[in-house]
Amino acid sequence: MLPRDYLARCAAHYPDKIAYHDGDRRLTWQQLHARSDRLAAGLQGLGLEKGAVAAILSHEHLEVYEHLFACYKTGLVRCGINWRYAPREMLHVIRDSDARVILVQANCVPLLEPILDDIRADGRRLIGYGGEHGLELDYETLIDGATAAPALPPLAENDLIALSYTSGTTGLPKGVMLGQGAMRDAMLYTVLAIGLRYEDVWFPPTASGWITFILGSFNLVNGMTVVLPNGDFDTVRFLDFVGRYRVTATIIVPLMMQRLLDEYDRGGYDLSSLRLVTYGSSPARPALIRRTMDTFGCELMQLYGITEATGGWVTFLHHDDHLRGLAERPDLLTSCGRGGVHMELSIRDEHGRPLPPGEQGEVWIRSSTNMLGYLNLPDQTAQALVDGWLRTHDLGRLDADGYLYLTDRKNFLIISGAANVYPSVVETVLAEHPAVREVAVIGAPHPEWGEAVVATVSLKEGAHVTAEELLEFCRPRLAKYEVPKHIEIVPDLPKGLTGKVLKKDIQGWYRREPQRLPWKPVD
Repeated sequence: MLPRDYLARCAAHYPDKIAYHDGDRRLTWQQLHARSDRLAAGLQGLGLEKGAVAAILSHEHLEVYEHLFACYKTGLVRCGINWRYAPREMLHVIRDSDARVILVQANCVPLLEPILDDIRADGRRLIGYGGEHGLELDYETLIDGATAAPALPPLAENDLIALSYTSGTTGLPKGVMLGQGAMRDAMLYTVLAIGLRYEDVWFPPTASGWITFILGSFNLVNGMTVVLPNGDFDTVRFLDFVGRYRVTATIIVPLMMQRLLDEYDRGGYDLSSLRLVTYGSSPARPALIRRTMDTFGCELMQLYGITEATGGWVTFLHHDDHLRGLAERPDLLTSCGRGGVHMELSIRDEHGRPLPPGEQGEVWIRSSTNMLGYLNLPDQTAQALVDGWLRTHDLGRLDADGYLYLTDRKNFLIISGAANVYPSVVETVLAEHPAVREVAVIGAPHPEWGEAVVATVSLKEGAHVTAEELLEFCRPRLAKYEVPKHIEIVPDLPKGLTGKVLKKDIQGWYRREPQRLPWKPVD
């Protein structure tokens, strides 16, 4: 079975069950199957055949999944365009993927205006929906005009099913090529590991412009109902939807968790249905874990995944692990858990040699969910995929019990003089200061040290602290070479779709504006 087969089975077995809630709109499995069929036939009527790329630029609505499943059925390649990208990056994604059609939500059309002439000059078709869009083709008209069933070409395990663009740390976004079989296994094994079931109401309030679109399609493998955020994540709307739709399980990031707790304390929300909160992108502090458990009265699970493994979550820190961490092993709360049964983990040195438990190196994984490669980037693909293994570029260690502890991204390792500085070590210390809300540590060019440790910090509401006071806080807690050479306090840190801090954007601040640093620019 491949993903399109799961949709047909859900429609056959649970025709009247709600597959998706989107605010006041909803679709049953039968309706979803029928509408995605008609959209698929409409796209084929435009000349798209198996292997062609159909892109989408949208916020989180039903159309995202109608489009996704239309692609799954016909062997078209689904490609999300991140609405937070600059026009230059969007045009790169469109041309690099060679998207033949682009579905565009009406309120995203202005984002494309600087590049619309380029898109049309390339001969690409634009399909609008969700209001007055002014584009040449209309989504609902395309669906209404489809009278015949779509042609269903034969599909194989390694056929391309989707492209997910990831910015990484440098350069333009690169397209991660995902296969049919990898998509199926990423959904199936992650749902099993999390423990989601047919009766669940799953709420992933994440953006679908990149790999997290898979979170919104977990219902394919068990028939459960999914709640969409009806646009984008909003704390008040999230808490309202949990009560309205009796949400039982969700996935968020620690930043969202903090904001939800603060809003919940204002009162008036019913979260009695919630049994499981999963979270990812970074570990949560013990105080935040305790507060979440006490406030929401639910279980917690942390997930670690990467785009290059089809999102396919690599490790799982289960609820029992959280309880052990709070009671007797606080170090477990800094772990991201143990590998799923579909994952093989290895810690390797710079020469690709396996390291014993406790030693730090690069995390390598072997799984049926590993990507096919990077689109149009054979050299980077060869570097990432080695003898069936995927190099994650994450640094970490495995303990004797198999728990994975991530220390940093290789790309963010700071070499100051002759010393290696891991940003996460410095960030952990600064995050303990009572005034600090968020912190990101990067390496900035320095005329003497090559790179210098620089911390960018935002403060909690109403808190007051100076950069010098933060430096004094660091000095007894860090090695001399780890203490930041400069701390800048800013109102907020730049974040991506998941709420993760975008360090490459912060690095860009200091490249473009070296006067922000208290030393002369590097020639």
